[in-house]
Amino acid sequence: MSTYVSSVSSLAAMKQNPLKRKRNDEITEEKLILMTTHKGDDEHEHTKPSPPSWEILCLVGPYMDPESLAVASCVSTTWSKCFSSEDLWKLLPATRHSIFYKAITKEGTKPAWLSYKRLISQAESAAKRRRNNQPAEPKISLSDLVFIVHVSAGSMEAVVVKQGKDLVFGSNERFQIEADVSDSGFTADMKDVSMSWNVVLRNYERMFLISESVIKSLDSKIGWFTDELPATKNRYCDGSNLVGEVKPSFNEEVLDKVVFAIADSRNWKSLFVDDVLRYLQCFLID
Repeated sequence: MSTYVSSVSSLAAMKQNPLKRKRNDEITEEKLILMTTHKGDDEHEHTKPSPPSWEILCLVGPYMDPESLAVASCVSTTWSKCFSSEDLWKLLPATRHSIFYKAITKEGTKPAWLSYKRLISQAESAAKRRRNNQPAEPKISLSDLVFIVHVSAGSMEAVVVKQGKDLVFGSNERFQIEADVSDSGFTADMKDVSMSWNVVLRNYERMFLISESVIKSLDSKIGWFTDELPATKNRYCDGSNLVGEVKPSFNEEVLDKVVFAIADSRNWKSLFVDDVLRYLQCFLID
């Protein structure tokens, strides 16, 4: 009975105060909206973004090098389809190996069976082999060396010192040392003239006798080759095939200058500067 009376009293109170009832309803609706919003934010916060479609990979292909393309094409069937496209590989020969590209596209000489992927693979392999066969940079420079030329005949002699730092060679010039002996009085009719060529590493840390020879006569006024120079195990400069090259020059009958070089006896051509440095370093620092 008391419960019934209480319920009737509450109902009567709400009817008497409709504003309070409306306020309670609004608060309930606001709480519901707020809870729904927070729930949506939490779900968004913990949801990972969808990965991009695989087709986007095709946009990356033109910016990749051949090696990366080859690796990418082996990842999966989808990647293989994307990164093995002939249109994609066709771009590479034109930019990286233009000579091959121009040759095969000239007058349509490209065989039908030859894919651009195979073409670029062969061209890259050839370039890599060439790089691997390139000699290493010399470990010494001309500025590290001092060259000493000695010429003698009986009681007469000339010693010429050439600082490597003072020698200047162009990129395509072959190495040679020119010694001025014009003040020494050597003449073309002299017999048994001795000539030697030495090199010294920084402050006489190491010394090496490159060549020493005795000339029966200077009257020929022409150059000559010495015996073989000391052999090395340098794969890029086989000393077993190297000889000294001597070229005298005269002012009338007086010996004016002597030019020394190192030549390869297989073709009798003088060596370039880097080849000479690679040879000398085997005796001076290796």
